[in-house]
Amino acid sequence: MSARSKDVDFSSVLTNTISDDGVDNWGGFLGLKLLYSPSEPLIDFIFVHGLGGGSRKTWSKTKSISHYWPQEWLPKDPAFKNVRIQTFGYDSDWANGKENCLNIHHFGKSLLGEMSTSPYLSNANTPIMLIGHSMGDLVIKKAYMLARQSLACKTLTERFCALYFLATPHRGSDSAKLLNNVLQISYSSRAYVADLERGSGTIQSINDEFRNYSADIELWSFYETQKLKMGVLSKLIVDPDSATLGYRDEKQIPINADHRSICKFETPGDANYMVLRNAFASTVQNISKQDPLNKFIVLKTNEKFRLSQVKDLEKYLEAPEELDDDLVAVEDARMSGTCRWFCEKEEYEKWIAFAPNTPNIFWATGRPAAGKSVLAGYVIGQLQKTKADCSYFFFKHGDKSKSRLSARLRSLAFQMACQITTVRESLFQMREDGIKLTNESDRVLWRRLFLNGIFRTKLSRHFWIIDAIDECQNLVPFFNPMLAKLGESIPLRILVLSRETSELKKQFFSLGIHRVHHEKISVVDTLTDIKLMVEEKAKFVYQRNEEDRDQLVKKILDKSEGSFLWTTLVLSELSNAHSEEEISQALEDVPRDMGPLYQRTLETMTLTTVGRKLAKAVLIWATCAIRPLTTRELDWPLNFNVGDNFPKLEESILALCGHLVTIDKFGKLQMVHETAREFLLQDDLDSYFAINKTEAHTRIARACLTYLTGEEMRPPRTSRRGPSVNDASKRTEFSVYACAAFSYHLARADPLANDVLMLIEKFLKLNVLSWIEAVARTQNLAPMIRAAKNLRTYLEACTAERSPLGMSMSTIRGWTIDFEHKTLGHGEAVRVLQFKGKGGLLASCGMKMIRIWDAWSGRNIHSFEAPQRVVDLTFGNSILLAASSKNCLASWELDNGGARKPDRPWGDSDEHMNKQFRRPPCAISIAINHQMLAIAYYGRPIVLWDLEQDAYFGHCGKKLVHGETSTHRITALVFNPNPEINLLVASYLDGELVLLDPFNDQELESFRADCHVLAASPDGRLLAGGAGGGTIQVYEFDSLRLLYQVKSSDFYIKQLAFSLDSFHLSDIRGAHCNVWEPAILLRNSVGDDSSEGTLVSSDGIVATETRVKVSTIILHPEGDVAFCSKNDGAVSIYDLKTGFELRTLYRHKSLVRILTWWPQSKAILSVDASNGIFQWHLEESQKEGWVAAKTIFKSRLDCGKSIVQVLFGAGAGKLILSTRVSDHLWSIDGQQLDERIYSDKSGIRKWIQHQQSSLHVICVEIAVAQIYSWKDWSKVASIPLAASVTGLQLKNVFQYGLGHQWRLIFELSELDGSPGTRGLQLFDGAVLDVECLLTKEAVSKKAKLHDQAKRLSIMDQSTTVAKASAPVQFCGPQLATLTHRISHIIGLDDANRLLFLDIHSWVCTADLESLGEGSIIYWRHFFLPYDWFAGTRDLVCAVARRDVLFARNNDVAIIKNGLEFAERVDLEVNDSRPPDSSI
Repeated sequence: MSARSKDVDFSSVLTNTISDDGVDNWGGFLGLKLLYSPSEPLIDFIFVHGLGGGSRKTWSKTKSISHYWPQEWLPKDPAFKNVRIQTFGYDSDWANGKENCLNIHHFGKSLLGEMSTSPYLSNANTPIMLIGHSMGDLVIKKAYMLARQSLACKTLTERFCALYFLATPHRGSDSAKLLNNVLQISYSSRAYVADLERGSGTIQSINDEFRNYSADIELWSFYETQKLKMGVLSKLIVDPDSATLGYRDEKQIPINADHRSICKFETPGDANYMVLRNAFASTVQNISKQDPLNKFIVLKTNEKFRLSQVKDLEKYLEAPEELDDDLVAVEDARMSGTCRWFCEKEEYEKWIAFAPNTPNIFWATGRPAAGKSVLAGYVIGQLQKTKADCSYFFFKHGDKSKSRLSARLRSLAFQMACQITTVRESLFQMREDGIKLTNESDRVLWRRLFLNGIFRTKLSRHFWIIDAIDECQNLVPFFNPMLAKLGESIPLRILVLSRETSELKKQFFSLGIHRVHHEKISVVDTLTDIKLMVEEKAKFVYQRNEEDRDQLVKKILDKSEGSFLWTTLVLSELSNAHSEEEISQALEDVPRDMGPLYQRTLETMTLTTVGRKLAKAVLIWATCAIRPLTTRELDWPLNFNVGDNFPKLEESILALCGHLVTIDKFGKLQMVHETAREFLLQDDLDSYFAINKTEAHTRIARACLTYLTGEEMRPPRTSRRGPSVNDASKRTEFSVYACAAFSYHLARADPLANDVLMLIEKFLKLNVLSWIEAVARTQNLAPMIRAAKNLRTYLEACTAERSPLGMSMSTIRGWTIDFEHKTLGHGEAVRVLQFKGKGGLLASCGMKMIRIWDAWSGRNIHSFEAPQRVVDLTFGNSILLAASSKNCLASWELDNGGARKPDRPWGDSDEHMNKQFRRPPCAISIAINHQMLAIAYYGRPIVLWDLEQDAYFGHCGKKLVHGETSTHRITALVFNPNPEINLLVASYLDGELVLLDPFNDQELESFRADCHVLAASPDGRLLAGGAGGGTIQVYEFDSLRLLYQVKSSDFYIKQLAFSLDSFHLSDIRGAHCNVWEPAILLRNSVGDDSSEGTLVSSDGIVATETRVKVSTIILHPEGDVAFCSKNDGAVSIYDLKTGFELRTLYRHKSLVRILTWWPQSKAILSVDASNGIFQWHLEESQKEGWVAAKTIFKSRLDCGKSIVQVLFGAGAGKLILSTRVSDHLWSIDGQQLDERIYSDKSGIRKWIQHQQSSLHVICVEIAVAQIYSWKDWSKVASIPLAASVTGLQLKNVFQYGLGHQWRLIFELSELDGSPGTRGLQLFDGAVLDVECLLTKEAVSKKAKLHDQAKRLSIMDQSTTVAKASAPVQFCGPQLATLTHRISHIIGLDDANRLLFLDIHSWVCTADLESLGEGSIIYWRHFFLPYDWFAGTRDLVCAVARRDVLFARNNDVAIIKNGLEFAERVDLEVNDSRPPDSSI
């Protein structure tokens, strides 16, 4: 399938060609001049004129711009759609020019110099083809040789692909000698004229050198064959011997022209022009087919890449095939001179010109068969002629692939991608991002393809032409939401043609009069076109004279009533009349309306006894097939239906059914018009040829199934004489249709047709695998999914009429399950999945329920209440085991109705045998085959629990320097599943991967691998680990020898699993699942030891993660926008109402990490990964909103450390830049005023604006707050806040006002570790009161306030507080309980409540001012999907009034009124244990 690509942006005229006649400069410009440039140039043409010519004059027959063929004709020729065209001019006017010493060498040097410095050529890698006339070719040869001799021009030289010589004096010309003598007499010689003399030293030198450089370039020589008239004389200026080089591969072509007219032509149809044009086209085509190793890299890197993208997008979009066929068909049907009236209508002219205040939708309606489709084709053709970007779609009720709205959306998107680079890149990025389009609804396609994709790109004016919308199956989504929500800012004009129905009228008018112009096609409009057609075809109708013929034309026009189809059928019938009486009678008898005309046709067909069966079969296939079939495809089914062969099938069809069907130019059987199909399918039609839908579909289904159960579709069989008896490539052409459409017809067939039931059963038993293979070869599994749906429909119909217990019904029922995928409704978020190796069972576990499923049928077998926080599931022989974070093992007997057995607690030593162990595990591995449980706890060795004895077995782990067992944190554990291999692998948080003999407590192997996720193959041979940066590593389990590694993306790997056969490996990262098939898995399975001792197999980086992601969000305090920075350096603005990106304000060259807004100056400041600092002033306009108006400064902080914070001083006009080891005070215009350097061991500092004084700023550390003056950055006071806290560091500081009070919240995290919240400190801001601190009386008061400071310190149990005196804790137990539930603090909402993400991924709020004494209340609002922050160190989020914003790749997800829903959570204050869950 190919879309007619338009690579240039046109509106109503060709905008990137020169349209000025330029008569004042008839000779043309000197130097290189661009004539035409497509949006994606793939090859360059450069035209060089000859002696006495000019860059325009040489190539134009007259002064009219229309004769300037390099500019006016070539760009409009599809063969040169990707060719950039330039001309080169130099002073060769021997008659009028001044005397000079310039010769061919100088001209060649000038040409080479301009090519080397041209912005179009120097920055490209396109192949270059030079076309020269006369002396211009010598200039070309000289330029080429100079380039070959210069190292500086090596890259340019490699791009020369072809030289075209037109009447070139390679060996000189006698006429040049004569001219030179004349010039010498006039005392005005020209060096370049002397160069052209036959046998001149210049020409001899050029020829001798050129031979050495001509081997790798295509050469074409065109020579004149007519003498040039010069007064009374005529002469060959360059004879054939001089005009050709005589090289072996040189192409020599004579032209029927003289020396001057060899490059000047009257029209594009000129025979001489066609010779030259076809030669150009062959060179372009040959370059397009160059071997990838050829020197013309551009076609591999540009055109081939573009074509590859287009091909990938065609598959991704599932665009309808044979798009151009519909357009070609209507173009062929149109007679020259017709349809022009439409483009002359005033409203159409406004519409096509994008006139202001005109509707963007033009709805043209007409009677059936009024030529609407032909009119659509004409409009498309006119738009394409003017190089306007347009996409089109012809709805076809008789072609199911072209009657669905989704097909239109996919087709339009594909065509736009073929024409517009930005659209292609946008859709390709969607494909790379894994956005699925298969089986999506119309509304989802519209949103994903257009609203979120195409319409967000930079579009120039574009046209959509939609024909026969009345034949669309599902109209409503086309109007709402599509047309209804189409923004007026989108430069799109839509022309819709259809019949006028009440439903369409209602839908169009619902859009509003200002959006739609309705144009009714009247009889008067089409009368001129019908007259042209009648006058042309009436020539073949017998008439005595022209007067009688004119009368016949008038009679036909009077009765036509604007119907082209009626007119065509009548003229066809009249052409068979042989006398005036017959013609008159036929014209009198023919009905005026199409219905009676069709009835009359059927009556005529009924009277014919020959071919009735074939005619009926043809009409059945034409009306009910899901798409038009070719005559070659119809050969087999018609033979089956009729029981005969038809050697001239096309002729037979047209002879029998010519007034109802037709064969188009592609050999496809088509209805003459949709009205003919509607007529034949009428329920009350009384005719042998009336089509009953059920009977028709039954006949077609019978034919398809007979073929599918036949010999051609038998599975391949190996024989002694050959590898396969059945070759898929030799199947009849009907096989494609039968494979794709049999289920569609079966679903509509008669359920009581016993033979059809037997055929489908036979097919499913014998040849179904061949059918599956045939479908799989198309790389489109949609037919298989549709088959499952259609089989179920047929099964339901049969069940209503037959016994559901029959063998045939059972067979069909089984295959309906096998053909489709299943959706299992667990009812809540699923945390753990586990398959049973044999038995087809699947266990799914959520927070509340565990469900057991029959994986084959999708039936829910058991449902159990889940223990608290299940961390692992596994199947035994007939039991299901679930390990809980509460240190107990729950189990259910699956063969005893799912009865739950008593829970089995475990402990970490013999001392805990009789009491519940309360510490939650950080990793668990259940080994059924070993009857052993391995549990890892923070701060303890790995615990081994004997499942058979329900007893503590011992402990193990990696060994430290002195032999003691490590208690470092473990991230993953896995037993070898093979009962013969008693090994355990543990992955530690510090990156160590350790192979253990757990039963003897021995460390066997250990090294740093950074694997946080582990999985063992079912056979025990292999171990897979998910390492940092998205890398998967596969090891030999019993030695930890690395066998294979692959990196797919930077996403955090959440889970790994092997297939049951150990041949495939799957991973889950983000929202995607990847399936790998490393060769090492298969090689090891068959005992191949050929790789022993070799290097590790590695797939390297298979797919690099390149998607753009939002890195920072800040909110405009008063407006409805958010400013976001991204990892590609962009700083953009988003609409808080829609979440859509409005525009990019400016860009850095690297990831932007910090973004700050200064409201007073309307300034935004951003810091990138290289410490580049940009500050821009923004302005807001009513039309465009916020835009970047001017740069305030661009600078960089060169201090060796990354900037971690920026703080504006609103009142001081200064800002602070902070790194881990330094602070820098800058003026608002980017000048450094002061700096402070700290030691490398200093803790994290956070700067905050003093809440009560705009003249002061506070530097907060974990144990002290220091107040500074903005004026001179001098320290005003230092207030100790608490004793130092080991193991924690300051993460963030929040402050809020409470009446006249002031609160500060310190968020703490693990020192140089996880960014999760590990502690909180709450302070009363009164201790930072500047006025009190600056008065003499405040000295004693300061000490008192310090002793009475209200403070909270919450930390992990592993954290210890220094022995120094600490302030009195405020609500310590209450907040300690709350902190165990916090994973990350988002901020404060508008009510100054603490907004946070809890450990279960719920967004919650808590009012810190109303904490209870014995219990704590907080509120859960909404759940955040884990994959939104999987693999990230921190959340990118913000709070806007009642809305919460989260960054999701390149989008901003806005949870509208997300805090309105609230679920109360009560916590007991004494519940101070660490959390049982973490993220």
